Amino acid sequence: MDYVMRSVRAEEWPLARQLRLEALQDPAAPVAFLESYEEARARPDSFWQDRTASAAEGRYVRQFVAESPEGEWVGTVTVLIERPDDDVRFGEAAEVDQAHLVGVFVRPEARGPG
Repeated sequence: MDYVMRSVRAEEWPLARQLRLEALQDPAAPVAFLESYEEARARPDSFWQDRTASAAEGRYVRQFVAESPEGEWVGTVTVLIERPDDDVRFGEAAEVDQAHLVGVFVRPEARGPG
């Protein structure tokens, strides 16, 4: 099956929310994510709208989704951009521009085919 990897669009916040909530219910979620399902579910729509809009713009954060040929979102990854002049995020200041892959999730039924 051919999947398309693309950036999330701001208006797709309901889909971004749905996939995030699904990811947080995965058995590996406690070691893979910094929030719980309950915390995420309690967030207002405005949070998801802002988060998705920021991830669509891509200056410091960019979210990508894997989309099936039928248009179903089957996975996601978020890229955090860190530059030397940014506030410290991960313990020490970046020496060069770098990216961190976070929030990686693939629906179980889409895992493994390569």
